[in-house]
Amino acid sequence: MKLNLKFILTNFLLVLLSTFLLSSSASAHCDGINGPVVKAAIKAIETHNVNYVLIWVQKADEDYIKNAFEKTIAVRKFSKEAQELADIYFFETVVRIHRAGEGETYTGLKPADRELDPAIIAADSSIEIMSLKPLEKVFSNPIPDDIKNLFNDAISKINYKVDDVAAGRDYVHHYVHFIHSVEHYQQTGELSHKEHSHQTGTNNHKGEKTMKFKIPESMKIEHEKLHDILAKATKETGEIGAAAKEVAKVLHNHFVKEEEIAIPPLGLLNQIAAGNVTEEMKEVLIMTDQLKSELNQMLEEHKQIVSALEKFEETAKKFNREEYVEFAADLKLHAKNEEEVTYPTAILIGEYLKLKLKH
Repeated sequence: MKLNLKFILTNFLLVLLSTFLLSSSASAHCDGINGPVVKAAIKAIETHNVNYVLIWVQKADEDYIKNAFEKTIAVRKFSKEAQELADIYFFETVVRIHRAGEGETYTGLKPADRELDPAIIAADSSIEIMSLKPLEKVFSNPIPDDIKNLFNDAISKINYKVDDVAAGRDYVHHYVHFIHSVEHYQQTGELSHKEHSHQTGTNNHKGEKTMKFKIPESMKIEHEKLHDILAKATKETGEIGAAAKEVAKVLHNHFVKEEEIAIPPLGLLNQIAAGNVTEEMKEVLIMTDQLKSELNQMLEEHKQIVSALEKFEETAKKFNREEYVEFAADLKLHAKNEEEVTYPTAILIGEYLKLKLKH
């Protein structure tokens, strides 16, 4: 018996070690040791009910998580040290599978004291007390109607029974959509923190003069319009809603990345065209250099977006939803315009500034 226990524990530790070796130090909301996924894993262990955590992974991954859960419960009995290792193993496993289900890479569990944007903290607090007041306190701008609608959708799903995993997953879907949308609005400058501005740019440290790079208003409005139509489509029932969610899944992070590194440099065009080049403009090179290095990846993401859009367009045609057919066509044209104009222009701005400022 001792030999068997030693064998089990040794193999368990090897699995745990391999999990740690795959980790790195990037930051993300669901990756935190005090994040919602780990909290669900803790509840599952405390109650010996894996259903608390199954709602955070896809149905196809249920058996994998159940197997990891059984190993965790078994190993926890060996000793206090084994219990601690088993828990971390289970937390790592659940977060990794959850991230994979969202199409994101896993970069390790993050400490409880990691820095999170106040918007995300407030959004979580709003869900916990079922009121938007925490979010309203963080931002100076009014909360947009679509954020309010997503919040109400999530709250309407929150009182599911623990053993109804399908209903739990439905709640998680709406919760994640709400959190991501709050993050999206904050990052695009639609919502500004009361404490300080969140326009794209570098931080002001020790009195250093910095420059803020505003997204051109026309492009900001275009992105907002596309976002609103897609948000509406994801609320549709049946095949249209499902196809829209697939588009949203591949589009959201891409839009966020564009609004971080590809579009803000274009805010300098009028000044550059007027011959006004200043030393502070060199700060935009962080964005343009990153865009240049990630260009192939972003173009590959466009292929994935277009593929999802074509399926969405076919579904919209099937149900005679002309507004969504037009939306798909507009978004495909938007992607092509970015490839042919937006991205090259942003990169050229960086290269031009390097020459003028002898960077």
